[in-house]
Amino acid sequence: MLWTEDRLRQVIAQYTPALYLHPDERYLPCSVDWYFEKSQLWREEPLANETPWRTLLLGKGQVNAAQLLEIQQHHPHHQLHIEIEPLARHGMQQTELDDVPLYVVVKEVLNKEAHVEAVEINYLTFYAFNGPYTIGVPPFAFEAGAHDGDWEHFTVRLDAEAAHMVGCYYHAHRPQDGQWLPADSMPKTATGRPIAYVANGAHGLYTGPGVHRRAWCAVNDHCSDTGPVWQSKHCILMEPVMEVPSRGTNLQEVFCSAAMAPPVSNPSVHVDLKGVDWLHFKGNFGSSAAPHAQGFWYFTAEHPVSRTWFQRVLWHCSPPTQSLLE
Repeated sequence: MLWTEDRLRQVIAQYTPALYLHPDERYLPCSVDWYFEKSQLWREEPLANETPWRTLLLGKGQVNAAQLLEIQQHHPHHQLHIEIEPLARHGMQQTELDDVPLYVVVKEVLNKEAHVEAVEINYLTFYAFNGPYTIGVPPFAFEAGAHDGDWEHFTVRLDAEAAHMVGCYYHAHRPQDGQWLPADSMPKTATGRPIAYVANGAHGLYTGPGVHRRAWCAVNDHCSDTGPVWQSKHCILMEPVMEVPSRGTNLQEVFCSAAMAPPVSNPSVHVDLKGVDWLHFKGNFGSSAAPHAQGFWYFTAEHPVSRTWFQRVLWHCSPPTQSLLE
């Protein structure tokens, strides 16, 4: 590992983002442990041309990491779902907002010579429920996109030697649907923490308040700077620092001055490096796969380029850029 544990704690704390929620947000974030307490575990058996057969394996109050991993071992060929009770979809209380943890993944990004070219820190947010989009206008409007369990993430890219911030990636729904900002132009708090704006209901992360157009303007995201601010006081490193191959990025080349952005002063964030005991659960949190089971983005460097307005709005199904090095 490039840094000592003390240095790692310091850097994670320094760049923990402040997340601006919409004033109309109904579905607040929660911890995974809180989600477990309000949930049941179900097993699904797919049936040809029929609704899957469902079996209750753990009732409310019984779901915990040890039980999940044991049941997963005994049911390797079934889909497991942790489903929260509908009355708990609102998430934790707004008064508890700063006590809701962010889950952290740290990656040393290696170039072709196996040298560390950068360090990326993914800050993962978790919500019990992703609210619906209203598509169309009355009387022909309908709702779509609602689901239990919602993972999003915000990425900080750092200079490997000095740990100065190079830029941030604002992830919005899919790994490729995001935007890079250089450190010297991103929004910051008075203490220097990066700011991200959280879409109302759907929780994608954006660079500023306002309406963010998506998919032919049918499923726009709305952000605000007047709602509650989530400044988490607790970060949990999910697993040991990973080494991942570079996917290429022109961020540092174009924004070289950003590498000198000063670190945050006096961060008041507790960083836990012990990992999470539910890490290797590969079932679903509601309708969303567990982070470790989501595949590509979790085990690689961040998406190398920003999604353009044209791609986000008019060509939503355009293929992602997997690498700039090939």
